[in-house]
Amino acid sequence: MPSVRQIIAATRMALKQHNVHGETQLKRIGIDVGGTFTDVVMVDDETGRIWSTKVPTTPKDRVVGTVEGFRKILELSGTASADVSFLGHGTTMATNMVVEGTGAKTALVTTHGFRDILELRRVSRHDRADLYDLLFDNARPLVERRWRLEVTERMRYDGIVATPLDHAELESIAAQIRESDVEAVAVCLLHAHVNPQHEREAVDALRRLLPDRFICASHEVNPEAMEYERASSTVINAMLGPVCGRYIGRLINALAQLGFAGKFLFMQSNGGLASPAMVADRPIVLLESGPAGGVSAAIRNCEKSELKNAILGDMGGTTFDVSLIRDFRPELRNKSVLHTYTVRSPSIDIDSVGAGGGSIVWIDAGGGVRIGPESAGADPGPACYGRGGTRPTVTDCNLVLGYIDPDSFLGGEFKLDAKAAWRVVEEVIAKPLGLSVPEAAQVVRSVANALMAQAIRIMTVERGYDPREFSYICYGGAGPVHAVDLAQEMGIRRVVIPPLPGLFSAFGMTVADQQYDYQRPLESDLAKIDDATLNRALDDLRAQGMEELQRHGVDAEGVKVVRLADCRYAGQPDVITVEVQDGAEGVCNALAANFEAAHLRQWNFVSKDKPVVVANVRLQLVTSTGWRGSAAQRNGGAMPAPTRTRDVYFDGNVRTLPVFARTEIPVGAAIEGPAVIEEHSSCAVLKASHVARVDRDLNLVIELAA
Repeated sequence: MPSVRQIIAATRMALKQHNVHGETQLKRIGIDVGGTFTDVVMVDDETGRIWSTKVPTTPKDRVVGTVEGFRKILELSGTASADVSFLGHGTTMATNMVVEGTGAKTALVTTHGFRDILELRRVSRHDRADLYDLLFDNARPLVERRWRLEVTERMRYDGIVATPLDHAELESIAAQIRESDVEAVAVCLLHAHVNPQHEREAVDALRRLLPDRFICASHEVNPEAMEYERASSTVINAMLGPVCGRYIGRLINALAQLGFAGKFLFMQSNGGLASPAMVADRPIVLLESGPAGGVSAAIRNCEKSELKNAILGDMGGTTFDVSLIRDFRPELRNKSVLHTYTVRSPSIDIDSVGAGGGSIVWIDAGGGVRIGPESAGADPGPACYGRGGTRPTVTDCNLVLGYIDPDSFLGGEFKLDAKAAWRVVEEVIAKPLGLSVPEAAQVVRSVANALMAQAIRIMTVERGYDPREFSYICYGGAGPVHAVDLAQEMGIRRVVIPPLPGLFSAFGMTVADQQYDYQRPLESDLAKIDDATLNRALDDLRAQGMEELQRHGVDAEGVKVVRLADCRYAGQPDVITVEVQDGAEGVCNALAANFEAAHLRQWNFVSKDKPVVVANVRLQLVTSTGWRGSAAQRNGGAMPAPTRTRDVYFDGNVRTLPVFARTEIPVGAAIEGPAVIEEHSSCAVLKASHVARVDRDLNLVIELAA
C-alpha cells in the first residue's frame, strides 16, 4: 500500500505538472462509483457545456471501471486528459467493505481489561437491528478476540495518568502483529479523548515498529466520550485504511499514466471534497461518499432555483436514499449505524431503504410481496440486462409496465431484454399470486412506492416537518420513474427533476466545495463556562485545522468557518448539534437559545429546570472548489413534436402516451400530461392534470394538482 507521504507527493507532483500545462481549457470531471454503474460527468467551466456517460461498475477491481469511465468521457467530449483541471471522485466501496466484511484484517490495541468492548457494545442504548427479535443473529465482532490485544496503562476520567503506558508490552504486541497477516492496527485507550498522551506514545511506537501497517488512534478518528462508539469508529477506520489506500494509490497512478495532471479530490460523507492524503488517513469519511455527491448537487440547484426547503430522493440501483435541505443547507448527523456497527463521523443525514431499481423482489412465506434488501447489483444485474439474472427486480417490473423503454435505455447504448423481464416477473411473482404479469408488476411498483414513502415520513413527519411544505428533488436513474406517484402519496405539490438525474451524484462532485471537520470534547455545563472559554476552545480547534490543511497542501485562502456545538440536557444520552454564533459577547446565551429551539422542534418540549451540557465543540472549514456556472442554455422555441408513442400501464389500464425528448423541450415550454418525458439517463411519466415546465436552469418542474 502506498504510504500517505507517497500519495501526497504524487498529488503535489501532478499539480506541479498541471501548472506546466496551463489551464487554457478549464474542464472538470466527476466520477461516482455506484453498486451497478459508474457515472461520469464532465463540465466545461467556460461554456457550461456538460457531457455524461455510464459504464458498468467492476466490483472485483473498481479502479478498472473508474479508469474506463475516465477514458470514455474523454473520448465522448474530444478532450485530452492534460486539459482536465479537476477530478472529484465518490465511491461506495467503503460502505460495501463494512457490510460485506471485506476490509483489511485488523488488530485492536486497548487498555487492559477492555478487550471485549466491541462485543459488549452499549447496554443502555443497544444498537441491535431489532431489540425484541429472539432469533436475531448478531453481526460478528469487527475484530476477532485473538486480535483484541491489551496493554497496561490507565488514564483517569479527568486526564490524569494513573498508570504509565507499558512500552515493553507494546513491543511484544508489535512483534506478535509483525509475524501475522494483520494489515491494520486500531489503538483505543481509556479516556484518550480527554488526554491522548498514551495513545500518541502507542501510535508513535507502533508506526516505528510496524512501518508497513496502517495504524490509527481514536483521538485522531473520534475524539469524544463513549468508549464503545470510539472503539468501533476507530476499528472501522483501520479496516478501511489499507484497502482504500491501495485504491487511492493505484487510481492516482492509473490516471497519471493516462496524462491526467489536475487537482484530484474525494467526496466525503459530509458532502465536501477532501485531498487524497487526508482521506487515506481517515477513510471513515468515505462511508456515505456516493450519496453525498447528489446532496451537494441539490444544494447548488436549490441556491439557483431559490428553493429554500427540499426533500431529496436518490433512487439508484441498490437503495433509495432520502435527505433534507432546510434553509439551503443539508441536515447533518455525527453518528450512524452501519450493518449494526456504530460509526461516529460527520455525515449528511441520509436514510436508506433497500428499494433501488436493482432490488430483488420476492414472496415471503405468508404470500406477501417483499423488496430487497438484496440487490442484483452490476453482475448479473436485473434479468432485463441479459447477463444471466434469474430473479425479478424493480427495474424489471418498470420495464414490463412501460415506465422504461427497452430500446432507449441509456440513450440506446444499453439494450434491455423485455422478454427476460416478462418471464421472471411471470414465474416468480404473477403465477404465485394468481395475477397477470402487468398486475403483478404494478403490485411490486406499489410496494416500492410505499417503502420509499415510509422513508420520507421518517425523515420529515417523525422529525416535526410537514412534507407538503417541501419541494421534492428526485434523481438517480430510477428516481424520476417513481417521482410523481411518490409525491402524490406524500401530498407534495412540486417535483423537480434536475438535469442529468441519473448522474446527479457524479455532477455533485464537480460543484461541491472542500470541507474539513474537526471536533474536541468539552463536557461542561453551559452555565459554568463563559464566552471567552467557548471561543477559546473553538479558536484552538481552528488553529489545529488550519495547520493540518497547510500540512496537506490545501489552499486555505478565503476559508469559511462554521462553528458548532453538541448540546444536550443533563441526563440525556444523545446530543443535538447547533450552530455557535461568532462574536465576543452573548455567545453562550445564543447557544442556549439555539439548543432550546432545536430541542423544541425535534422533541416538542424544553426543560427549563435542567442544565444544558456542551459535550463537544466542532468546526467546519470550507474552501471553495466547486463550479458555480450554469449549464449551456437551450433557446426558447416552438413546442417539439413527440418523438414516438409508448404503451404505459397505470390505473389498471394500458395507455398509449406521446414520448417527448427532454433535450428538445425549450426553456419556458410546458408539457401537459398524460405524456412521457424521456432523457438519456431516466424518464418521467406524467398523468392527466400534471404539467411539466423547463425552468431557466434546465430543471424539469412538475406541478401536481392539490
